[in-house]
Order: sequence, then C-alpha cells, then structure tokens
Amino acid sequence: MKTMKTLLIAALATTAVSVALAHNSMTEYYAPAGYMKDFEIRVTHGCQSSPVKEFRLKIPEGLMRVSVEQNRDWVIDVKMRKLPKPIPGEGGNMLTETVDEIIWKNPRSVLPASGRFEGFRFRGLVPNTPGKIIFFRSVNVCEKGEERYVDLPTEPLEAKTPGLPEKLLKFMTATATPSAFVIIEKPTRPQYPFATPGPKK
Repeated sequence: MKTMKTLLIAALATTAVSVALAHNSMTEYYAPAGYMKDFEIRVTHGCQSSPVKEFRLKIPEGLMRVSVEQNRDWVIDVKMRKLPKPIPGEGGNMLTETVDEIIWKNPRSVLPASGRFEGFRFRGLVPNTPGKIIFFRSVNVCEKGEERYVDLPTEPLEAKTPGLPEKLLKFMTATATPSAFVIIEKPTRPQYPFATPGPKK
C-alpha cells in the first residue's frame, strides 16, 4: 500500500509541478516534530525582468529558537515579536520573544531575474505537532516591483487530510503566489544519538 509521502512525491513529479516549482519553495517538504531543523527556502526568479534586491520571510507560529545562517553576500535583519507568555529556552533561560521575520537585503550583487537561484538558510525548533502543515510566507522585493508568495490553501490541510497530495498540488498550481510549506511528521528516532543529561542527583 502506498504511503501518503509516496503519493505526494508522485504528485510532485507531474508536469504541472514544473510551474509550481518556479515559486519560492522549501528544499525539503518534511520536518520531524520536535527536531532542531535546518531549513532552506529557494528563490528561483525575480519580478518578470527585474532582479531581486531583497528577500523577506515570515516565520510561522510555533517555529521557535530561530537563527539565521551567516551570509556574507546579504545584509541580514531580524524582526522579533512578543510571545503571549514566556517559554523555556536553552540553558534554563525564559524566552519572552521570538523571530517574526527575516530580511535579506542590500546584496553585493542582485539575484538575476532568471537563470539563477539562491537558497536562504535558517534553523529552528520544529513544533511537536506531527501531521500539521506550516506555511512560510515570503516576498521577493525587486528593483522594479515585488512578488508576494503569501497565499494559503482555501481549506485547512493536515497530513491526515483525505487526498492531500492532490490538494497540495492544486494549491501550488491554482495561484501564482502560493506560500512555501513543510509537513511535520512523527520522527522515527531521536534526533541525537546520545542521552540528554538529566538533573544532578
């Protein structure tokens, strides 16, 4: 019996996806729940004939402890948002805010309008919610105009949604500006091959 992941991969291999993959998209469509995960979102073109001079990425609710990979070609700016209530962070510190938006701007050289792509990398703690789909809204700011990849599905989608592969494919091709997405899945093993230290006795 084919799994949902197998069906999704098959759907993404169809001819229609050649259009969808021209949008901003994640390089991986799955992330294990509760993992500290490296992400990359790929920008493949500018605004018609205009190159990209700035890229803005909205961090979805629930993705915590976000940090950005150093990029010497772009100036990186981070905007924060207050959390409704403090949550535990690393080293016992309590977090009162989290990353809301990452902005890559003022590059050494702009990203050409076509024929080149660039990956923008960051990492974060994946929500411990297997089956949920999180969406990454983004904006390509060009020398002339901008493209806003901020559209969301017209119906709530989860991993258990009947006909999910076909519905995701429809979402990716029905609009010119769909948000990138990642499906959170139940991990098959712990992230780290060593024990987490417990409290001292």
